[in-house]
Amino acid sequence: MSKRTWCFLFLALLNCWQLPNILADEPETIWLEAEHFNGIKGYCWPLGDDARGMRNTDGNWGISGPGWAAEWNQGGESGFMSIATGAAESKAVVRKKIQVPRAGTYFVWVRYADWREAREQFEIHVRQPGAPDQKLEFGSTAKIEEDNEMKLYWGWAFAWDHAIANLKSGEAEIELAVVNAQSVPRQIDVVVLSTDARYRPLIKEQPASTTGQLLQQIQSEGMREWRPLARRNLLGEIDAAKPTDLKADAVTNWSLPDSWRTKTFADRGFLYLWNVGHTDPLKTWLSDNPNRVRYPYNIIDEDTRTEFEAMYGGAADVPIFSDPRITPTFHGVGAGVFATDPTTGDVLPMGHKFSKWLDENPQRNWGMMMNYHPGVKIGDAGVAQFQKYRDRFVGSIAGESLGYFYPEAAQMKSATEPATTRRGLVSAFEPLSLSANNAKYHAVYDRDLDANPFADVISCHSVGSLAFTPICFRWGARTVGYESSAATSSLLSLRWACMRGAARQHGGLTATYRSCNFGDSATIFSQGSSFSGPQNILDNYYSVYSGAGMTWYKFDIWYQYMAGSSMFYHEQGFDEFWKPGGTTAAGRKPVQLSPKGKLVDRFLRTTKEHPDRGSPVTPVAFLMDYAHGWEPSNFWPNSFVNWQQQPDRFLHSDHEQMLQQWLWAAYFPIGPESEKPITAVNEVYVPGIFGDIFDCVFAYPEIDRWRTIDTYPVVVVLGDIELTDAEGQRLNKYVDQGGTLLVSADQLTGPGAAQLQLPLTGERRQSDNYRWQWQSDLAERKDCPVFEYQAIQVETSTDSNASSTWQAVAATESGDTFCAWSNRGAGRIVVLSVPRGLTVSRSLHPVSALLLAHLSQGQMPIEVDGEVEWLINRGKDAWFVTLLNPAGQAKPQQGITPTDYRQNKPVTIRANFPIHSAADWLAPDDVLAIDPTSDRQITLTVPAGAVRIIELK
Repeated sequence: MSKRTWCFLFLALLNCWQLPNILADEPETIWLEAEHFNGIKGYCWPLGDDARGMRNTDGNWGISGPGWAAEWNQGGESGFMSIATGAAESKAVVRKKIQVPRAGTYFVWVRYADWREAREQFEIHVRQPGAPDQKLEFGSTAKIEEDNEMKLYWGWAFAWDHAIANLKSGEAEIELAVVNAQSVPRQIDVVVLSTDARYRPLIKEQPASTTGQLLQQIQSEGMREWRPLARRNLLGEIDAAKPTDLKADAVTNWSLPDSWRTKTFADRGFLYLWNVGHTDPLKTWLSDNPNRVRYPYNIIDEDTRTEFEAMYGGAADVPIFSDPRITPTFHGVGAGVFATDPTTGDVLPMGHKFSKWLDENPQRNWGMMMNYHPGVKIGDAGVAQFQKYRDRFVGSIAGESLGYFYPEAAQMKSATEPATTRRGLVSAFEPLSLSANNAKYHAVYDRDLDANPFADVISCHSVGSLAFTPICFRWGARTVGYESSAATSSLLSLRWACMRGAARQHGGLTATYRSCNFGDSATIFSQGSSFSGPQNILDNYYSVYSGAGMTWYKFDIWYQYMAGSSMFYHEQGFDEFWKPGGTTAAGRKPVQLSPKGKLVDRFLRTTKEHPDRGSPVTPVAFLMDYAHGWEPSNFWPNSFVNWQQQPDRFLHSDHEQMLQQWLWAAYFPIGPESEKPITAVNEVYVPGIFGDIFDCVFAYPEIDRWRTIDTYPVVVVLGDIELTDAEGQRLNKYVDQGGTLLVSADQLTGPGAAQLQLPLTGERRQSDNYRWQWQSDLAERKDCPVFEYQAIQVETSTDSNASSTWQAVAATESGDTFCAWSNRGAGRIVVLSVPRGLTVSRSLHPVSALLLAHLSQGQMPIEVDGEVEWLINRGKDAWFVTLLNPAGQAKPQQGITPTDYRQNKPVTIRANFPIHSAADWLAPDDVLAIDPTSDRQITLTVPAGAVRIIELK
């Protein structure tokens, strides 16, 4: 070999030695949402009105999110929010402490706003003990071409840029700083430190991870031959080897636990609450006109309403509105429809007419919607009318609110200041909140009409629903709802798991607040509520091409119904009929159902024909603290959306990180989907690899609230929980009676933690590899990011029913067991000694994902293979399989795209019992052939953007 060749070889080797240690180790990535840095104060919207101070930050970084049209049309902000400073800032600083998992060269990537023909300079400082500070500069040159389309619309575009930092393992501090004034604001979305030299982000992509690759493998290959880890399944069978071992007779005879049965208002069946506020009832359906439309309805456009009334006046059959489940819902506080004249004390004409209508329609119910309403005095006569029809009053809807009451901010801040735990925080703001709600209704009724006025409140958050659902039920709400949205991190299946589990736990009802929102736009089929001019592009932009679109709307109506909604409230309710066309070639068409109206009409007709929808079958529960306070789409990055007025406290921590990482694995591929540009369905309807088989249940200090935990064969503890002694005993009872419980290190505190006798006493060690020992064919050595653990002392045994000994589930290559199981009584406890199941970089450990996979195995009497979202319901004498295919639906916030039918998905339904018949509610002409080689299998195709509801008997 020549000297020159040796020289080139030497230089190549030297260059490889200097590359990031990805060549020798698994890549390490630390993902830092900018809003999770410390020191943020106030708000800053770079496109906001400067005259109103929306761009002034007074020396600070402020929350900038969720952004407006500019952000939504660029894929949205990672984590729902970003941070920003005003243009004049020269000293704003925020900081974040991290743990560097291993020494090496890290690429420091930043997603930030790159302004058109301007500079937006900022710095990132990386500091470590005993090492010189590293200053990284950004924003000095344009990274996005100056006439890029986004820059032409908004004046800026999200850009990615990177610098390099050499880091030691151990503690580090990351600082974001602006040190000089600019002509434009500075806005930062996310900061990423990664050893992966191949990483090139676009939109919100994260670097490849071992856990993500494992979940992708499960998604593509399935896990039908994987060994179940739970000791029992829904049928009570012990250690079923695989799903096909379930006994057909046991499945056929199995019945739902009573607490799982979908409950409806007064057991009267599903209701569709209809907003009747825009059409004056006294002049229409409550009038004495014999030719009036006889049913409550709402149409906002006058010409459409006039023709509708002429078409259906006096008719017995009116599309949508003659359905007896349509429930008139008025705008006001409490029983506002029965308000009285302040001079005479008599009930106003509206109340008199409506009372007559209720008398004439004794099977009909009614409701109220309180959004932003100041409330009016009801008076004695009104209270009497209210009491007369109280048994038919479904409650008062509160969209995006706990109930439109507002405790005084200074009082809230003072009361919650001493709180040191989330439970303490709830205990502090709970009495103030209930007192404010009580005062609101006392002012309306001029008396304390109810022992608990919150019982009639139907809180319907979108953002905040995960945090406040268990709180609302604890406060005595009869019904808790969710306001549907297509915005980032909506993940409807997770929100339903939370709402359904809490409702079952409290014997309560659930509500769906049906909007049509996507970011700051909505789909509206009326002239009166459309803002279609270009001047609206920076603000709210409602039109037929805006919002989430009809595929989302179709998915929403069917999924929420089958997921167990007790009632729908229809926010718009005024554009189900329209007169399309205009003065050009098409001409004005006669009044007809709008696209939304067609979906609602078919939904009502189909559910009338098939009244039994059954109840969802969800064998795996996530146990969370009732005061967990977490929301993935937060308006402020701390617990309970800063309802407690403590913006600098209870910030994002490992508690929230565990909830997000584990739940994103349970509903994989929500993570990869959220990295893409936001469309109407991709972050809302996700074909989860395990199916929609989960509920969330909540740990309360009041043990009587734990009433449903024993109905779930598997319980996975998520997040931090401060257990009382009684709660610890209750968890032990769950295991003793046959449940399988998964707990990770560092989650449980309080006196109840000792009750579980977890084997977590050893010193902390580190590793970057593991062997999965629960199943021999998966036991090869696997590399992974660096993680901490405590070695668990185990005994070798082949008896899966052995008690009181710890058996290995996962270990390091050196032989240290860090995940083990032990049988206790009739059940089993599984312990993961990795703190919260997270690596040092706070990503999910691969073993955490494997635990979810093996614990879910063998639980479902019906399973679905195929890239669709699926939900299983048990009916009176049938099973129902809901299938949704969100693929091929790339509708953005504005505009519309054709359905890509190349993304039709083949699906196989496998039942563990003989199938005698199969029919599709929404495609009744399709013949669903039972597999001739097996009477337990059906294969079909779900078209792109389609819903299928398969009834099996």
